[in-house]
Amino acid sequence: MTMSTTSTSLLGFVLLSIIYYRWVATRSRARLPPGPKRLPIIGSLLNTLPARMGLVPPNPKPLYERYLEIGKASNSDVIHIDVMGDHTVVLNSVKAATELLDHRSSNYSSRPAMPMVDDLMGWEWDLAHMPYSDRWRRHRKTFTHYFQPRAITEHHPFQRKSITELLQKLLALPDPDPVELEGYIQHHAGSIILRATYGIVSPKDQEYYVDLAHRAITPIIHAAPHGTYLVDYLPLLKYVPNWFPGADFKRKAKTWSKYSIDLKDQPWEKVQSEIAAGTALPSFVTRNLEGIDTASVSEQVIEEIKNCAGVAYLAGSDTSIALMRCAILALATHPEVQERAQKELDSVLGTGGSNGRLPDYADREDLPYLSAIISETLRYYPVTPLALPHACLEDDVYEGHYIPKGSTVIGNSWAILHDEKLYPDPMTYNPSRFLKRKTDSGKEIEPQPNPALYAFGFGRRICPGRWLALDTSWLVISSILATCTIQKALDSNGKEMEPLVEYERGLVE
Repeated sequence: MTMSTTSTSLLGFVLLSIIYYRWVATRSRARLPPGPKRLPIIGSLLNTLPARMGLVPPNPKPLYERYLEIGKASNSDVIHIDVMGDHTVVLNSVKAATELLDHRSSNYSSRPAMPMVDDLMGWEWDLAHMPYSDRWRRHRKTFTHYFQPRAITEHHPFQRKSITELLQKLLALPDPDPVELEGYIQHHAGSIILRATYGIVSPKDQEYYVDLAHRAITPIIHAAPHGTYLVDYLPLLKYVPNWFPGADFKRKAKTWSKYSIDLKDQPWEKVQSEIAAGTALPSFVTRNLEGIDTASVSEQVIEEIKNCAGVAYLAGSDTSIALMRCAILALATHPEVQERAQKELDSVLGTGGSNGRLPDYADREDLPYLSAIISETLRYYPVTPLALPHACLEDDVYEGHYIPKGSTVIGNSWAILHDEKLYPDPMTYNPSRFLKRKTDSGKEIEPQPNPALYAFGFGRRICPGRWLALDTSWLVISSILATCTIQKALDSNGKEMEPLVEYERGLVE
């Protein structure tokens, strides 16, 4: 027997022993929430493996819809997925998500281990992935101070400048195709966050760093959902050598880990050189370094500022891009919504000539339908349909269901935002649901719940950069509608083509 065969056999024995122990321990506990049928040892593995792993027949429906279907079939808003003793609890209702992730946040504010993304791909420095700890609190405080609602008004001047540049580029295109349009939107969102975070304004530099962020975010979106790789269920697999049979995930992680390093280090090094030269513009980095003697301050403080800058740079642009793309898709497929929004804009801004102007943040209260479009887009096309997972720190019971310590707990944002109890007729795109209206008898109808409450995560782990993403998206969509009409593409015969609506399956859709 070769050493390779011996190592494989030994590893297999150890893993099977761990799986068996987990299975026996779980069976002795109280009643778990309902879920897919479990087989001995492997649990619901065959029901949950992503189709891209090629191990089960593909399920055309995304995971968030499948979770909701499991809940409906079980007549429960909380479901349990057991994969080889690894427990995942999915919350399909606002009631369950609010009770556990908000009201019991002391037990649900941490993150589960993410062996693939954090340990192998090198993203342990990302604020969003950190366990609930003093380290997380320090990072969160540093980040939130600069990106809270009162602070983001400081970014409005360069947001206005950037939107003017975007419109000039779009209006100069004779017939932009979807790829071109997406590229311009991506560069615009990236330029905003690069200016806010690092003070980077050179178009050439912005193009380079926007591309770097895109290369970094693509693999993390793919790998972040819990269970994408078996190593998420069996962390010991992260120790297998790269040449080991089935260790393709290790080889991928090695390639992808370079992006984590480059994304955090390269823009940081650039702004440091500009600070040294006295040419740095005010930004998140310079604001946090003001009054700090970098030669004597602890490395921890500098590293925390550097980490937070990387998080803003990575996540800030991606969320905005996804929201803007979805809004453009919705407007192209709902011309009646677009027409109403443009009439509202004309009534506030004028219809061109000497009276016409671009919308500004000061117009927001006078453009309620525009704001409703952003809200309905966020509801109908949530950019993160499954919220980042939480970890249950201690055994808990919810409505008679046992939630084991160490469980991964996921808020199903898509299910909540498509719940007909909260949002009647949820599969219809209807911005008016967020406006104050009156019935035929004159009775006021209150707007439906703000989807931002459920689209950016829950409890203490709600996305701290959501205000900038919403701000950026509002100005872009309102400015495009004030100057352009979004239409479906035409084929060679001049006939409209229906957009092919496909989500990339991953963390951000």
